[in-house]
Amino acid sequence: TNASQATQQILGSIPLPFFLQLLQSDHGDDSEYTINKTCSVLEALLRDQPYSVLVQDPLLSGALLQALQSPLPSVHALGLSQVDKVAKEDPTVLRTMLETDVFKSTVEGIASESIAISERSKLTLLTICDTLERLEKVISFDGSFCLIRDLVNSKNSIVQLRMIGALTEIAGRSQESTTMLDQAGLLDSLKSGLDTKDILTRFNIIEILSEFGETTPGSEFLDQSGIMAQLATVVELEAAQDSLGVSAIVKLYGKLGASSRVDFVTLDMKYQLLSQLERLLVGDKDFEPDESLKVESMASIGLIGGNVQNIEWLTQSHCSDVFIARLSSLSRDSKVAWYHSLAQILACSPDPSPETEKILLQFYKKLEGPNQSAFAARLLVVAKSQTVDLAMAALAVMIPLARYPFGVQKLGAQREVIAFLIERNAAISHSEKVAKFEVIEAMLNTFQEAKRTSNTALLTDEQVSRLDLIRRQGPFYQRSTATVAIKDIAA
Repeated sequence: TNASQATQQILGSIPLPFFLQLLQSDHGDDSEYTINKTCSVLEALLRDQPYSVLVQDPLLSGALLQALQSPLPSVHALGLSQVDKVAKEDPTVLRTMLETDVFKSTVEGIASESIAISERSKLTLLTICDTLERLEKVISFDGSFCLIRDLVNSKNSIVQLRMIGALTEIAGRSQESTTMLDQAGLLDSLKSGLDTKDILTRFNIIEILSEFGETTPGSEFLDQSGIMAQLATVVELEAAQDSLGVSAIVKLYGKLGASSRVDFVTLDMKYQLLSQLERLLVGDKDFEPDESLKVESMASIGLIGGNVQNIEWLTQSHCSDVFIARLSSLSRDSKVAWYHSLAQILACSPDPSPETEKILLQFYKKLEGPNQSAFAARLLVVAKSQTVDLAMAALAVMIPLARYPFGVQKLGAQREVIAFLIERNAAISHSEKVAKFEVIEAMLNTFQEAKRTSNTALLTDEQVSRLDLIRRQGPFYQRSTATVAIKDIAA
């Protein structure tokens, strides 16, 4: 190829040892710049050189090991980029590498004090274990297995957490990967992590479980390993003592609910996740949640309901009744979170089916509630708030609401809502103007679609005309007024 020919031409003029020597030299104030540039050149020169060919050259083989032991992130990354190439070669090349110091140095890089080196080393481990066959080779060879096992059981909690994180990323790729790592005992530290007395370590373990749980194999592992039951116990018994850990568990529940790869309904039937969130929202005789825990709980309810797979389950749950009932007693900041969660629930599908619309109509009827003014009227009061984040939260609800025919009818039934939307208020923020415009666009699009498909008029002709004028003018239109300068004439 042209690239290979260019490489040969360069190496014909400047031998490779010259570039390698530059990495060993002190270049004074320009050291970092010179070394980074040299690494870029070497990366390009070695790009087409397979790992198996490279290690047959004693000079390059020695330079590779030096690079993998370098404290400089750019030099270390150059070495790791050569190791990455093993993933493109026959698995026998990987098997041979496992017996060398190259693999040892690669894995030990995960324990580096440099975060850049640690992250890049982890990426290489993930790359060379990219298939089940390669993963099996790595953990079935005693030398490589012991290296990984020692790090995942490290007394240094930072190193241990890094390796647990790397292994769960690999495990999350497939059920077979999870089973293979679990049977090898490499996920034991993850399973026992919730038992630690160190609150910060437990928090980090829960964060790792959150990422892992978003995958199908991960959520099944959390269920079958007993971790979900452990999490429920922490929420039940330690909510008052470990708010950091419980808050992380609440986020984990939200991630499980938001993932299309997780059967959240089955998990909820088994572990009463929504009931746990409900308790964290309202408390009980033994426990009073703080505001931040209420906000996290509402955020997770929004994530769960924002996944169309769960919409019927959530909206018909007792948890959703409690969520609705809490609005009136919330602080201002918590109200902002409440409206954003409601907006997520209403926006559960970009193209809602008639069945989804029916479910949300029933949910909206709960929002209306008995002996209260129309929900759209109450929403308007909040949208007019002088507090921008509260006003924006209410507008965030109006936007998805306006994508449903029933929502357009509910908004259109309140004359004050239409008046608010078409009012050109120079005092409101840029983001509020944009949000109001989005509500108008959504209302008109829904109106036109209903007119086209079922010949139903969701708004009056006058309302459509006034809203359409705003749409054509754009969100920032200001009517200009002519001014006449009158020159004073001295009497």
